[in-house]
Amino acid sequence: MATMILKITEQCNSNCAYCDVVTNKPRAGHMPLALLETVFQRLNEFLEADPRTEMNVIWHGGEPLLVGPDYFRAAHAFQQKHCRGTQGRIRHGIQSNLTLFSDAFAEPFRALGIDQIGTSFDPEPGVRGPGKPSNTDLYNRNFMRGDVTARRHGLGAGIIYVVTKRSLERPLEVFYYLTNLRLDGGFNMNPVLLYDSRRDDLAITPHEYVEFLGALFPVWWKHQARYPNVDPFYSLTSIIRDRELRLGCSDSGRCAYGHVNVDPAGETSQCGRSSDWGLLSYGNIRDRSLADILRDTQRDVLMERNNILRNGECGGCRFWSICHGGCPLDSWPKHGDLLHRSEWGCSRKAFVERYYEPITGLRFVPHE
Repeated sequence: MATMILKITEQCNSNCAYCDVVTNKPRAGHMPLALLETVFQRLNEFLEADPRTEMNVIWHGGEPLLVGPDYFRAAHAFQQKHCRGTQGRIRHGIQSNLTLFSDAFAEPFRALGIDQIGTSFDPEPGVRGPGKPSNTDLYNRNFMRGDVTARRHGLGAGIIYVVTKRSLERPLEVFYYLTNLRLDGGFNMNPVLLYDSRRDDLAITPHEYVEFLGALFPVWWKHQARYPNVDPFYSLTSIIRDRELRLGCSDSGRCAYGHVNVDPAGETSQCGRSSDWGLLSYGNIRDRSLADILRDTQRDVLMERNNILRNGECGGCRFWSICHGGCPLDSWPKHGDLLHRSEWGCSRKAFVERYYEPITGLRFVPHE
């Protein structure tokens, strides 16, 4: 399955302290409907050419709900018009901060087959919210309202919690707060990624991230039946104990020819981060087919990276099959290229060796 990150706006109603829009380029407005229609025409061309392929469309921003519910109704109409024979192979998801979700979005979301909303939530003061300084209380109230509304319509919400320096002060408090918020234990804990010194009050090191996870893991392991879906613990257990290889794009080593980001002006790139940094730009979707974009020769460097790392920095590492050197984009700020391993990728190895294996008595065996 290929993945399209459809960034329909770069505007947002929040001022998150760690926002990964790291350049100073002007933020674009909303994707015009005429361009959105072109996107669906390109999707149909791509899927018609290969009946075995599916496309995962992730609606993204900025904050995608800023475009309003009628925009998603128009998207469904374009899909019905241009993808009659292929729409069964298009899967839709969305990433939203949920603060704008209302009853009006439920019907167009159902029409597109969206049943899950990816979101982020960080309750600490000053991390999320509109204005400067961020109005966290207003953000939290609107998030809770949107979450309740979404669940009333049968929409799940998978939460990402971003681990910052403030999280390190009280790891178990964070854990219990999130598990109470999600009684099924459904959340993921990712490290904050900051590439300059503007927010040293939030930045953490890979070692600190590992220690944060290590403080929580014995509790999760003992009570995993009660809190089943806490990541990265659940995914690692699926990999190590159950031998089910579930990898995200940053760890898979296979993002080269299967991902494309489309920005509000139709410019394409590998992903949102590469777009923000002006890297791996593949032209405008108005001018190029998806097949040509996904075969662009610039992508070859990502596969070359696998060979370079496996025979160099990552040579002999028993965790290669579940890390692949981490996200290539993490290499750019430090090295000016995509060919080095990520220190965040190495944090997976450190956590497994320092905490997972000693606590569980299980040993990671490399996958073939």
